[in-house]
Amino acid sequence: MNWLFRLLPQAKLPRHWSSPALGFAVAVAIVAAVALPHWMVLLLALGLGCLVWLAAATPLIQADHALRESEHKFRTFVEQSLVGLYVVQDGKIAYANAKSAELLAYDTPEQLIGVPVANLTHPDDIARLQENHRRRLSGEISSIRYTYRAIRRDGQIVWADVHGSLCEYEGRPAIMGVALDVSQQVEFEHQSRLANRVFDSASEGIVMTDAECRIEAVNPAFTRITGYTAEEARGKLSRMMTGEGAKSKVNRDMLSHLARDGHWQGEMRDRRKSGEWYPAWLSISTVRDADRNITNYVGVFTDNTARKEAESRLQYLASHDSLTGMLNRSGLMVRFAAEIERAAVASRQLALLFIDLDRFKTVNDTLGHVAGDQLLVAASERMRQQLKHSNIAARLGGDEFTVLLDDPPSSGTAARLAERLIASMSQPFVIEGQEMFVTASIGIACYPADGTDANTLLKNADVAMYRAKERGKNNFQFFTSDMNAETFEQMLLENSLRRALERGEFELYYQPQMATATGRLAGVEALIRWRHPELGLVLPTTFITLAEQNGLIVPIGAWVMREACRQGRAWLDAGWDFGHIAVNLSARQFSSGDLLDTIRGALERSGLPPRMLEFEITESTIMHNPQEAITLLGRIRDMGVALSIDDFGTGYSSLASLKQYPLDSLKIDRSFVTGIPHDADDVAITEAIIAIAHKMGLQVVAEGVENSEQAEFLRRAGCDIAQGFLLGRPMPASEIARQYIEMPARKALAH
Repeated sequence: MNWLFRLLPQAKLPRHWSSPALGFAVAVAIVAAVALPHWMVLLLALGLGCLVWLAAATPLIQADHALRESEHKFRTFVEQSLVGLYVVQDGKIAYANAKSAELLAYDTPEQLIGVPVANLTHPDDIARLQENHRRRLSGEISSIRYTYRAIRRDGQIVWADVHGSLCEYEGRPAIMGVALDVSQQVEFEHQSRLANRVFDSASEGIVMTDAECRIEAVNPAFTRITGYTAEEARGKLSRMMTGEGAKSKVNRDMLSHLARDGHWQGEMRDRRKSGEWYPAWLSISTVRDADRNITNYVGVFTDNTARKEAESRLQYLASHDSLTGMLNRSGLMVRFAAEIERAAVASRQLALLFIDLDRFKTVNDTLGHVAGDQLLVAASERMRQQLKHSNIAARLGGDEFTVLLDDPPSSGTAARLAERLIASMSQPFVIEGQEMFVTASIGIACYPADGTDANTLLKNADVAMYRAKERGKNNFQFFTSDMNAETFEQMLLENSLRRALERGEFELYYQPQMATATGRLAGVEALIRWRHPELGLVLPTTFITLAEQNGLIVPIGAWVMREACRQGRAWLDAGWDFGHIAVNLSARQFSSGDLLDTIRGALERSGLPPRMLEFEITESTIMHNPQEAITLLGRIRDMGVALSIDDFGTGYSSLASLKQYPLDSLKIDRSFVTGIPHDADDVAITEAIIAIAHKMGLQVVAEGVENSEQAEFLRRAGCDIAQGFLLGRPMPASEIARQYIEMPARKALAH
């Protein structure tokens, strides 16, 4: 045969045979004379040294090449696919492409091979995933699609959309599927659902319009506020968003801000379906497309009706007294300043009356704040009845009122009004079925004679009112310039009082309390004195009222308590049995809130036995709030401290009412002692108090004993203890020790 042939390079025979078989069949490419390659099947028989042509194989080889080319293209497609492709077999990853590795944060697909699917699944989704696999492998379903949470290699959670179906992989059943990262889509859907919930449940009205302000969507709050349903509103032009309900200036401002900033907020008016206009607070934002063109407006608004009403109410309360409806101090000062300005222009006069109710504090402390408030309301009504429409009335606080008269013809006009007010207030008030009596003290200051501004006139009218009180109350006084000098002295005294405690200017005097039966010392009452560096020894009648008014009575009272306990301990250490030390408790101390701690601290610090300390409390103090007083007095008594009612008979309480309080004694007020033994009424009252008190197991102390007749009467009537100038004036601690240690019975009490 004249064939020229040679092996093509790709058809070279293998150099080494690795099989012990007798021969092999291989495909070789032979180039014939025509230079066209032909694929042939060549049989090589070992040991025979021969070549045997079996058949031409070109079509077969070409088909094989085509298959290999197709497989290469498919593999390239799979490896470069934008979705994850995987095969799961026996619950583990059997195959994964590069996208699957990227989805799960693995460096190469090979790292995923053999990893259990459960390790790649969120614990809450494992059961559902395994159930899906079971259903497919069992043939219950052929394919399924679901979304689950996959765990990346770095621990992060990724949402994957999976579509898998049953297949055969390397001769065994498996699940082949595709996986797509849908985390952004899931988050977007979550945000959309959240936005929808916010939209539907928001308490604010929300309206969305197109670029021409035609309504596209509204929420339920919109319907609740406006009365229009979504169907009624959709497609309509929004008055609110176009600024129809705003003033022209506001409208221009809104359009300017929306064009420049894309946002505006402010107050707007809108009309409900019922036709009612209502105020709204509106916030508008623009929505733009990629080209910055406005596509929508979103408005969020609240119904401001309640807020407007609240603002009006607050404005009213800011200038009016909530109890009486009169102007308060703030409202008065605004009106007063305006009236002064008008009076200055028109050369007119003004008169200001400053009114204070006498004895109001006693009523308030005794019957409580509710009764006190009722009295103030009734008093304000009586004032209104005496005023003209042009008069301006105000309540400054507490029991203080003012009336401003516009252009009185003369001072006599103000005086006549003051007289009418005093007469009106002097009539009894009936509060909670009880008659109450209060009077009015009035001070008058005139513009421009007594001041040209509101503060000066108010201060001067106040000064004149205090002069009326000094002159017996229930009268009126015009301001005079000499009153200011006295007021200045009072102010200096108050300033000095504030520093007196720090400077150690207070000291205690002690007044002896004598047993009427033996004439011996039964105890002492601690009484404060002020050693002023310039004024000398100042009596409590001068400064106690000031201390009560400015709140200094609480720290001063605490000092008195500590000093009395210290002195008592010192007397005990010196071997002197002085009976007990009585200390007065003020109403403000009693209600201060830290009284128990103050008592406990004074006793512990001094070491004084509690039984040797006695507190004197006025009737009005405990009657102010009886239930709280019972509790507090009980706790004081539990400490071992004695309790006494001071000035008994001057308040509203009775012996019968005192039985509910844990008391040890009561002190008969000096007003009853003064008249004995000559005033029959005082004698009867004193004897009755002593007898009933003893029946209740209370000791009786009488104060204000100034002569031997009083002392003898009290001894015969069975009064236990007497106190007064006859028996000893208040004196320093050293003088008490000198005069009363081992002192024999006083002659006044010995007979």
